[in-house]
Amino acid sequence: MKVLPPVLLVDGHTDDRRLAGIVLEHEFGELDLSEAGDAAAIAAALTQKKFGLAIIDPDLGFMAAADILRMVAEARPEAALVIFTHAVEEPVVAEALRHGADGFVAKGSGGFLRLPAAVRAALFRARRRRLDAVRDAPYRRLVEGLPVGVFIATVDGEILEANPALAAILGFGSAEELTRRQLAGFFADRREGEAWRFRLDAASAVGNLEAALRRRDGGPIWVRLSTWVVEDAASGVVHLHGTVEETATYHEAQEELVRRSAALARSNADLEQFAYVISHDLQQPLGVISRALDLVPDADRTALSGEGRECLEHARRGADTLQRMVDAVLGYSRIDTRGGRFGVVDCGRALENVRAMLADDLDAAGAELAADPLPTVEGDEAQLEQLLHNLLSNSLKFRAAAKPRIHVGAEQSGEEWILSVTDNGIGVPPEAAERIFGMFQRLHTEAEIPGTGIGLAICRRIAARHGGRIWVESRPGEGATFKVALPRRQVDRPDESGGEG
Repeated sequence: MKVLPPVLLVDGHTDDRRLAGIVLEHEFGELDLSEAGDAAAIAAALTQKKFGLAIIDPDLGFMAAADILRMVAEARPEAALVIFTHAVEEPVVAEALRHGADGFVAKGSGGFLRLPAAVRAALFRARRRRLDAVRDAPYRRLVEGLPVGVFIATVDGEILEANPALAAILGFGSAEELTRRQLAGFFADRREGEAWRFRLDAASAVGNLEAALRRRDGGPIWVRLSTWVVEDAASGVVHLHGTVEETATYHEAQEELVRRSAALARSNADLEQFAYVISHDLQQPLGVISRALDLVPDADRTALSGEGRECLEHARRGADTLQRMVDAVLGYSRIDTRGGRFGVVDCGRALENVRAMLADDLDAAGAELAADPLPTVEGDEAQLEQLLHNLLSNSLKFRAAAKPRIHVGAEQSGEEWILSVTDNGIGVPPEAAERIFGMFQRLHTEAEIPGTGIGLAICRRIAARHGGRIWVESRPGEGATFKVALPRRQVDRPDESGGEG
């Protein structure tokens, strides 16, 4: 496949023509090259061959520089023109510019090395020169300022046009340096480039393809590539148009998410191991202590002094408290790892189950429990019942002097259901509104209000497992409202009959 258009190489020095051809072929691959070193060859080339690029050394000896430049410019005014000569005098340069030269390279070892870059720039400028006359020039100037990379390529994928943003994305100093390069060659994985080409040939468009490209320095960069085939209605010429949007930040965020997910998985595994240690290594000695205290005969208890009996009772209560804390930690650690499968949960039915479980406590406190109609959600029924149980238990536990009144409500907020448990208890100080959801965080002593200080931490973990959150709104002495936000799933939405699915 030829990357360059047909090339006319005019140079009176045979070795220079041969070396220039080798350099260009090495850089661009197969060439359609016509060489001319004398007047007859120049005349034949200009009349018999259409070329899109002319590389000329006007220092021919048998013809004035102005004449050769004029002849080439008149024969193919749309062709890119590169001056490649030892004659760098001001008159030659001025004449070349007057005839629309698109590039100027001084011969020499360095000049031959710079020739491919000059050819790319000349082809780019010649194309721009032709397009400046068409009506869409203002739109092209708009494209030049876009932060997204934009390109036009041949149907074979050879880049003809690019804006500065694409050059910056791919690590080039200018858009000119991108021209005459194969788009597929920028894919970091050759197989991905082949797959992109296959999809483009099959569907004439490939949109929002996440791909890793290779920058000029060899480093990879993630982009979102969109390409489509465009045929000019007037000429029938087919080109590829496309956009390239850098997505490195997005992929860095994705990689960070993967890292954090892995860290969370390790943390959960550590927590499960911690729970195993508690259940096996602490439960046994704790059981031994409790049994030993239970086996102390009543006669021996009576024989103890008052202080001794008090110490024995402290030990008994301490063992019971420790057992409750161990059980609570086990329950907390297993919310994620031992939770049930998600299904359809009727929150109203779950509340009735909790009401039955707390019936004796509600009666003993003389509490009033009212509830609005509650939604159907997707979740772990046992865990949602535990969440409601913990919140209602808190309302009973932290009650004020007045008869407890508890209200369970629900409201829809966007894509969430907000469940609320409101009481007329002692309330929560604003500075403690976040702390109370931590492990073993208590605002009162065990003697004042018994408990493990882990109930609200379990509620938060359950809410998080369901993709939700929990918080409290309260003032001391004015009661508290605990709110739980849960996502609305498809099951929650009204069906065509007006009921809930």
